[in-house]
Amino acid sequence: MTLVPVLMYHAIGTPKDARFSPWVISPSLLADHLALLRESGYEFAGLTDWARGKRAQNCAVLTFDDGYADFLDHALPVLASHGARATVYVVTAYVGGQARWLPFAAERFRPMLEWDDLRAIEDSGIEVGSHGHRHIELDVVPPAIAESDVRRSRDALTEQGFSPRSFCYPFGYANRRVRDMVAQAGFTNACVVGRGLANSEKDMFRVRRLPVDHRTTPEVLLRRCGGPEVPATARLRECAQPAWRLTRRLRSTVCGLVSTGGHG
Repeated sequence: MTLVPVLMYHAIGTPKDARFSPWVISPSLLADHLALLRESGYEFAGLTDWARGKRAQNCAVLTFDDGYADFLDHALPVLASHGARATVYVVTAYVGGQARWLPFAAERFRPMLEWDDLRAIEDSGIEVGSHGHRHIELDVVPPAIAESDVRRSRDALTEQGFSPRSFCYPFGYANRRVRDMVAQAGFTNACVVGRGLANSEKDMFRVRRLPVDHRTTPEVLLRRCGGPEVPATARLRECAQPAWRLTRRLRSTVCGLVSTGGHG
């Protein structure tokens, strides 16, 4: 068994709304993270390379969700300076546009990577994966909508010349039905949030990650990379997931009725 830290980053730069701060870290903090991990003996990889068994035990997998344009200007130079590989997950409906799914008004104008940017990123050794087509909660929408979203994201990437192998569930939400859809669409691995270490002997369509935010110091990150596999707080969250999924499903149904003018 090999336990590996799969780090979950989002935007690299500055927030436009303070409420979005947890999902934005500075380029200097990213550089400090990678420097300490490198000094501690870690090598850096993308998710599919690790899932294929191409990396040793002292590997840290780097993932960046959503596909914000700041990755090209701020994250890529830091990664290049460390010879680091990574995986970038893009929301295909918003490539070349803005992050319109975000709940904070100022952040909805945050620019996204262009297709040409993604090709340049891939040419530099960074894996491009799917984060869904519209960034929706796949586990609570009707199955036909979820399946269409997964396949549209795959098709959008393949039409642009990519061969996506890795999928990242929007919001980290997935149940068995969604995981099966992702596998049937041709992906070979997928990640949740999980708040723990990834286990090489467990389901590759349910890879755990360690969230990284603006308050995560290099020392804290290094300590978390050393385990445990699943902290007690993460297990408590998982026990609450069925009830939380039901709550989200009811919310989704109510919102759907309101948007279509339906009645309860």
